Amino acid sequence: MSFSTVYFQWILLSTLWVAEMKEHMTHRRSANFVAGLVFNLQCNRNSQNGSVSWSRVPSQSLGNITGITIKDNMLWFLPAELVHSGEYSCFSRNGNETQEMIFEVSVQNVTCPLMNRQDDVKSTKEVKCFLPHVFELDPGAQVSWRKNCLPLPLFSTGKNSMVFPVDRSDEMVGLFTCFVNFTFEGLNYSAAQTTKIYSQPSDFVVTKPKIIYPKQETHTVTLGESFKLSCKALVGKNDMEETDIFWTSDCECLNLSYESSTIKESEQLYKLSVLSISEVKDEYLNTDLTCLVQHPAGSDFGTVRLIQASQKERHYWIGLGLVALVTLLGAVAFLFRVDLVLVYRDVCSSSAVCSDGKSYDAYVSYLHGDQLISSSAMTFGLHFLPEVLEDLYGYKLFISGRDELPGEAVHEVIADRMSRSRRLIIVLTSQSQTDATKKSLISDDAVRLEESSCAQMCAAYEQRVGLYDALVKQGLKVLLVQVEDGVEEASLPESLRFIHRTKGILRWRQNASDRANRRFWKYVRYHMPPAQRQ
Repeated sequence: MSFSTVYFQWILLSTLWVAEMKEHMTHRRSANFVAGLVFNLQCNRNSQNGSVSWSRVPSQSLGNITGITIKDNMLWFLPAELVHSGEYSCFSRNGNETQEMIFEVSVQNVTCPLMNRQDDVKSTKEVKCFLPHVFELDPGAQVSWRKNCLPLPLFSTGKNSMVFPVDRSDEMVGLFTCFVNFTFEGLNYSAAQTTKIYSQPSDFVVTKPKIIYPKQETHTVTLGESFKLSCKALVGKNDMEETDIFWTSDCECLNLSYESSTIKESEQLYKLSVLSISEVKDEYLNTDLTCLVQHPAGSDFGTVRLIQASQKERHYWIGLGLVALVTLLGAVAFLFRVDLVLVYRDVCSSSAVCSDGKSYDAYVSYLHGDQLISSSAMTFGLHFLPEVLEDLYGYKLFISGRDELPGEAVHEVIADRMSRSRRLIIVLTSQSQTDATKKSLISDDAVRLEESSCAQMCAAYEQRVGLYDALVKQGLKVLLVQVEDGVEEASLPESLRFIHRTKGILRWRQNASDRANRRFWKYVRYHMPPAQRQ
């Protein structure tokens, strides 16, 4: 059986198979034309018996384009011009089958067109001028031949011969082009067609294509949703562009819509076809959807079956997604809890009214009044702290050493102001852990106030009252602020060490920039109560 007979049978079987299906197909093809020559595009093999519409992509009418006409459902270029380069769409309908073909047309200024047919020199006796539609328009058209785009003498072809004899020798290998001069509607035109005569090596072999995926798969789908299936096939060796790929089904009620293309990966050619289901219906369930790749040398197929996803599984994934979302939101809330709290206070606490009977947002305690003591605590307590908390954010502070009235009893003032404050801010420096100070804070030993200065005794009493309220009565929250290096936890009194371990300590850098201390002030505001509005 000759190769041409096998090829004809394959074309016939493919046509019958596709004609029995209800489907919509979209294909893309390229077409290379020569400027000044007549060419035509045919939508598909069955377009003669159905309705056909042509347009220029995107959705441009052909009525205003000169040199282009439609005849017998074919698009004619009379003749092709450089401005005709572009994409042309042909939409055909034949019964239940709809097909869209997109041609990528390229018009070039050359002499001979690219080959569109090929034959083996060992299996053919003659080369035919394959321009049947031109000869139908003008049976008396004039024909001349060229080999490799060089004119051939008349004695080798015969005058006006539509065939060129082949003697089956290797000398006949090459590109044979027939040029046809014809008349159409009173005007003279020229057309051309090229056939390649090749010689196959002794080890020449044609292999059949092979489906890469799917082999035999099952997919879960949800009714009412869209779904896509991809089919990929390896093109056989020496394919000669005769491989076709398409989708079919054992149910005639399905309208299959797919797009096919050719791709190249690692010097290998593949056919790719994507089946698009706009809405999954009951008809698609438990039905074999088959991807078929065909070539005269053989064929291969892969099958996909769609089943409905169980509601239990769907609910499981929805629940899992909600858990993941809640976990993610919780993690974000934890990481940005300080910023979220401050934003909430700025947005929602503008109408807050004092209702707890407190007069101050915080009582500030630090060592002050002694020239031997580092000035960093006084600078922070008397300047930086009120400038930010009072002036910028509206807090009301009672600062020891600034807000007492002359003549008031120190111990009574401390106890009274402390009981009317919501927070106690203790400013720590390296002096806070001297022997005198440590003996002054809460401890089980006798307090030797006579070894301390007056300022140290006041600070010690403030901290004793505040820490007693915080640790015993649990009514006052304490903020530890470190303004100098050298403060070691092991050297602090036990009560401050306890707060340091449980609540932490905030560190302020005196010589750092405002940007560097921005995080410090943010956490101070976070530990402070919302600013009250009287």
